[in-house]
Amino acid sequence: MTIRTRVACIAVRDNGVVLMKKLIPSYFNFNQLTPPGGGLELNETLEEACIREMYEETGLIVEQPVMKGVISYINYANNTCAVTMLFYTNQVLGDLVTKEPEKHIPEWVDLTTIRENKLVPEYYNAFIGMVLAGRPLVNARLEWNKPGAGVPFGWTVVS
Repeated sequence: MTIRTRVACIAVRDNGVVLMKKLIPSYFNFNQLTPPGGGLELNETLEEACIREMYEETGLIVEQPVMKGVISYINYANNTCAVTMLFYTNQVLGDLVTKEPEKHIPEWVDLTTIRENKLVPEYYNAFIGMVLAGRPLVNARLEWNKPGAGVPFGWTVVS
């Protein structure tokens, strides 16, 4: 089994958070809003990956991202795992740009109404809330097709 290392960023400006509407039907989060992010490249720090992914996906320049969590994505059906380092920053410059319209569309989501936004998955609403509340570190696990679980998908905050 290989384990992919990824980053995601909760970037906040003017009481909004930038999220990506996923447009590829095969994505597990198709038509949902999730933080921008992607895979770590060779010889890149986690912070550098966060800054690069934000720019590549949104056109925004983020500065001084701080790691706020670790999320393990586990799919038992195909024996895959990805570990995402979750970052936060409120130092966000530039204008939102749709750079990959075939894959996802970035948008600002108002933090005062995010809990009611049905396009934001429950688990990301929880993670964003924990980070903004000042929780020192979010440690969570998302699991698909876990034997004996009784449901095809589940998530837990480990600590």
